[in-house]
Amino acid sequence: MRQEMMEDEYSREMADSKAQEANRPRALTYDEKKAAEAAFRGEPFNPAWSAAAAMVYGGIVSAMEKRHTTEPVESDVTVECAIG
Repeated sequence: MRQEMMEDEYSREMADSKAQEANRPRALTYDEKKAAEAAFRGEPFNPAWSAAAAMVYGGIVSAMEKRHTTEPVESDVTVECAIG
């Protein structure tokens, strides 16, 4: 019973440690930087880049798409000003 409790505590500490590590900022690798640059420029993803670079690229593209869909369009602003 005591051994199980110690193992559970160790597992919990390891999970906490991994969670803290995942939240810690780190420098991007070369291909992650290239993927970020490509995403901001609207260039296609290079399949030779790593899976981590694909995550960076996908995250930026997704965020930019959301940003573009939530920004008001000139015609929307005109209508709101005329009504308000």
